[in-house]
Amino acid sequence: MPIISRGDNIPDFEPMNDRMDLLLIALHKNIALSEFEAKMGFSQAKVGELLQFLEGKNFVNRIEGRYVPSVFIADAEDGARLFEYALPVSREIVKAIKESLPSIKEQFSRTDMARGCRFEDWAFFILSDVLLDNWQIDRVEREFLKAAERPLRHGKYYYTAFLEKNKKNEPFGIYGNQVGDISVYGNNRWRVEAATTDNKISASDGTALEKMAEEFSPRLLGVLENARKYAEMIFADSGYSKEVAFNEFYVWWYHFIYTRATDLMAEAGMLKVPADGNFLYRMMER
Repeated sequence: MPIISRGDNIPDFEPMNDRMDLLLIALHKNIALSEFEAKMGFSQAKVGELLQFLEGKNFVNRIEGRYVPSVFIADAEDGARLFEYALPVSREIVKAIKESLPSIKEQFSRTDMARGCRFEDWAFFILSDVLLDNWQIDRVEREFLKAAERPLRHGKYYYTAFLEKNKKNEPFGIYGNQVGDISVYGNNRWRVEAATTDNKISASDGTALEKMAEEFSPRLLGVLENARKYAEMIFADSGYSKEVAFNEFYVWWYHFIYTRATDLMAEAGMLKVPADGNFLYRMMER
């Protein structure tokens, strides 16, 4: 259950209690409530109470007498389709990054990060996290989705999703950023046990990274805008339009898009994903 939020904008309840998570998934998969009740050993009244509770939290909506999730849900089958749908957009993103590489490498050469390191040592972090994810997601929300606020749920603003787990790494191998004293970018973050890292980002480096993201953003947003009608078609054809708003769908599908782009860059030799899937770094104050 990943969340995109800031501050205390998080669920004020535990969605795994009373198997509410499985109830949401059952609704997404069009499993009859009677079948869910039998499987869980819940009474009809119990499930009715859970649905009313989830509706009050804006986790479900009632449409034409039927409950549907209002949060993004993807099982393994959904994920495979979303990666397939992402491919044309991901290819265009990779093309844009490849054309921008000379400028990005030149900017990198003037940073503290470049001292004693090759661009290749930082390429995964810069080309994926900086250009596409953590340094860029706000612009995708604000300038492509035109979202002034994240979805309102029980007085809090956040995106959330339920994604099927896998045994190898994080759901669908999606890359993500985890900020801390030792920050981690990758798709295997729960296995990280590190107290230190040689990858240090100075304050001036932070400014340089922000500049890289800012200068690339028109190229990225241009690719996404050119594919807007395609995205709207996927939104409708995938069935998600019957459950969630376009922004709710797209902000999660974008994670599939940039993950696929990252893997395409790895296949093309533009970057190398660390063997354990993770890049560790520390943001320095000066």
